[in-house]
Amino acid sequence: MYANAGGVTVSYFEWLKNISHVSFGRLLFKYERDSNDYLLESVQQSLEAKFGRSGGPIPITPSEEFKKRMGGASEKDIVHSGLEYTMERSAKQIMSRAHEYDLGLDLRTAAFVAALEKIYIVYRDAGLTFS
Repeated sequence: MYANAGGVTVSYFEWLKNISHVSFGRLLFKYERDSNDYLLESVQQSLEAKFGRSGGPIPITPSEEFKKRMGGASEKDIVHSGLEYTMERSAKQIMSRAHEYDLGLDLRTAAFVAALEKIYIVYRDAGLTFS
């Protein structure tokens, strides 16, 4: 179940992109670029506050890797990041259920328990269960 989730998750991301008719990269580009500029400006202001500006402004030069990232994430980067986040969260939930119900290394059963708990919560919140 968990092993198949990666493909299903990426398909979901593609579906979201298709229904919005806008690529994810276009939605985030300006925000990320501005955030990175503010980050560099903040570092410069912090250094100048600590060490002063007697010799003029302290230049902040981003590394090559940071410059690449400042250009904004590609759709592939965004999908990989979202997939990694989703899979890590799911793995933690499965491990938590395995530990909570003392299942040892029976991760398959733990995955089923986690899935059933999610289904129950949706039904409960919709008022379709008896408590």
